[in-house]
Amino acid sequence: MDLLFSGFSDILNPQTLLIMGLAIAGGIVVGTLPGLSSVMAISLMLPIAYAFGPVTGLAMLGAIYTAALYGGANSAILLNTPGTPSSLPTAFDGFPLTRQGKANRALYAALFASVLGGLFGTVVLIVAFEPLANLSLKFGPPEFFWLSCLGLCAVAAISEGQVLRGLLSACLGLLIALIGQDPVSGDVRFTFGIYPLISGVEVIPALLGLFSLSQAMKILEAKGSHIAPYQSEPNLMGTLMVKFRSAWSVLLRSSIVGSIIGILPGAGGAIASIIAYNEARRTSKEPGKFGKGAVEGIIASESANNSQVSSSLVPMMGLGIPGNVNAAVIMGALMSFGIQPGMGLLTNSSDIAYAFMASLVVSNFLLLGIGYYMVKLTARVLLIPSNYLGPAVIALCIVGAYAATYDIYGVWVMFGTGLLGYVMLRVGIPIGPLALGLVLGPIAEKGLAQSLQMAESESSLLSFILSRPISVALILLCAVALFAALYVEKKTRQAEGRKEEIASE
Repeated sequence: MDLLFSGFSDILNPQTLLIMGLAIAGGIVVGTLPGLSSVMAISLMLPIAYAFGPVTGLAMLGAIYTAALYGGANSAILLNTPGTPSSLPTAFDGFPLTRQGKANRALYAALFASVLGGLFGTVVLIVAFEPLANLSLKFGPPEFFWLSCLGLCAVAAISEGQVLRGLLSACLGLLIALIGQDPVSGDVRFTFGIYPLISGVEVIPALLGLFSLSQAMKILEAKGSHIAPYQSEPNLMGTLMVKFRSAWSVLLRSSIVGSIIGILPGAGGAIASIIAYNEARRTSKEPGKFGKGAVEGIIASESANNSQVSSSLVPMMGLGIPGNVNAAVIMGALMSFGIQPGMGLLTNSSDIAYAFMASLVVSNFLLLGIGYYMVKLTARVLLIPSNYLGPAVIALCIVGAYAATYDIYGVWVMFGTGLLGYVMLRVGIPIGPLALGLVLGPIAEKGLAQSLQMAESESSLLSFILSRPISVALILLCAVALFAALYVEKKTRQAEGRKEEIASE
């Protein structure tokens, strides 16, 4: 505790707070703009971080990381365009609320959930640093495969009323994810002689096309002058406080999910937010409202998304193993300051380590204050007429797709998936399941291929699976999620049938 309080005293000075505040504002903007990622922002700020020294420099990088992941929710809510893959589930309920004229409700719910989830994840990082680092070592390829399968169970949750079409969409996403080199054997598949496809379909340009470009095309063909009405709600903060009090279990459960999944190298915020969203719907007393503007869906997605920010740093700081690209960049910053990540970090450089943890707490409070006022600015996007907004979104898609790949190939991927998404919307096939398959497919395929190789040394595949308790637990969770989805679907249809009977009477 003495080291932690000393860390807060190092952070709570005017210069560091000003730098962190600017980093928060810049991170929100970067996260909101489609295609611009937290990795890009952190990488660009590395030279500046070196100039400030280890404490202030790392605090600035942590602030950018925190704010950029939250910022993705803004475009997901306002334009149905996830700024980051982890904000994909936020769009499922955020954009319907925007279409209902409740954009401010969705934006503030995302902000509060992100802050509370981020604080929860940081407390977990401080309290359970060493046990979590050891737990991350217990996850291998089989566990990642079943974790991806658990995420894919959300297909049923976001395809309510059209499960067959949702499964078709998810299979199409998995098929697209197979394009390129096999992750184990290196064989090239489904490239049709197009050389850039050897590296596979880039996720960010593909998501930009599926959600942003297709949405821009719908905006341009719509007859309305604006994408959605913009109006203020009376006593909005009071309404949200009541909603958060009733949804405290969703917030807590999703933050736990995000904190656990965040420590797993390679898992990332996308799996965390998807699983948290699916669990929120599965345990809800009113699952039918998800996908139609449920604030609980936004709370689940954003709290899981931001709680994994701090926990994703656990394997990097505790084991010297970066869990994702953001952690790898921050690890590079640590090493450039002469600090060696690993279990000795808390003893050899404890002052800097605890100052960094303290900065993550401060970052979330700064995010609350700065984000509160920036919501009022971002929501005014809805005041832009559709004939200006549509071309602006298309321009941002082109810039974002190129920025994500630094190649015209990313722009062509964006246009191809955009046309596919537009056609799917016109024929009534949901694009959310396709995005799930695209994001989770590579993780599932790599885990399955490596698991089969590992199982060759066992007498049977079944005995190999049973010898791994975490895999067994994940398989049981997958089964529960599937049966729960079928049960919820049945109850929803029965409720709709009763409503029709009452209406006919």
